[in-house]
Amino acid sequence: MQESSQLDPHIVTSLSIALTQGRLLLFTLERTGGWCIQAITLALAPDDDGWVWPLPVVRANLAPMQKRPNQPVPTDAAGFYASRRGEQVTSLLMSRLAPILPEPKGLRVLGLGYAQPVLAQWDALAMAHWVASAQLDTPLTRRRNDESPQTGLWPACLVAPDCLPFDDLSIDLVVLVHGLELVDPHPLLRMIWKVLADHGRLVLIVPNRTGLAAKDDTLPFGHGTPFSSGQLDRVLQRALFRIEHCSTGLSGPLRLLSLGERAGLAGDRIFSLLGRRLGGVHLITACKDLYSGMPVEAERAALNFTRRVTTLAGSASGYSDLSRGPLSGSGNAKA
Repeated sequence: MQESSQLDPHIVTSLSIALTQGRLLLFTLERTGGWCIQAITLALAPDDDGWVWPLPVVRANLAPMQKRPNQPVPTDAAGFYASRRGEQVTSLLMSRLAPILPEPKGLRVLGLGYAQPVLAQWDALAMAHWVASAQLDTPLTRRRNDESPQTGLWPACLVAPDCLPFDDLSIDLVVLVHGLELVDPHPLLRMIWKVLADHGRLVLIVPNRTGLAAKDDTLPFGHGTPFSSGQLDRVLQRALFRIEHCSTGLSGPLRLLSLGERAGLAGDRIFSLLGRRLGGVHLITACKDLYSGMPVEAERAALNFTRRVTTLAGSASGYSDLSRGPLSGSGNAKA
């Protein structure tokens, strides 16, 4: 087996093609000492006789294992996204999020939670009519990184989860990052419903309970309460939101980023084929379900009661007896 210092991008491309034709087994083996097999991948494809034969599609990289320093646990989201690893994680998220983002031309866009890194890598956001950032008042998202080049691109403010300082129906698109897992989701989604226009969209990035990202406390997604796919669907349905598109991101081991961003992107695409339940984070696009609370047909009374018209006792004394007709009172007065 031939050795190489890094994964060949042409071989990784052939791997993605082999996935559409057969089944895949991906092995990443590591040892505490000696030699390390960093990446070896086999694709299983059926032959003409119906047998399944292993086909090597990625060469193994054999090298003396170096002791990796422990990743520091970020004190907040600002410190994490200011690091090199934070930039790589944002790039992985945008590679999966870009296909499902709506066209921002002429829209009023609000980044909620800690969405500045995602908004900064959205190139089409320059066509938006209005962009603002609102950081949630939580220990993870409260601090703003003043040294970041993203600071000052849009107006920013610090908000409470249950009180957003925006007019009702004034926002066309809300991008929520590091929000639902850190606070009570129901008041926050209620406030988003109020400020979101009837034709507006909600984009969510939420850690998956069964994914790898929620179990890594060196990531901001490893803090708070993650959601499974079923839990997130029920929370959005209860808040009168309807899911339009759902996918996953950060599905593969983030240690693949040490081999390069291409290896990280390829691993993320490969592991995303395992389904939504094993994704690292949920990527959701939802809209307001305006008709979920309306009855299908008009409600009818169970019993048919006759309608009675009553008058007040004090007001009835000033009028003549209505049972005698409208002219009876005037005839008595002449008499």
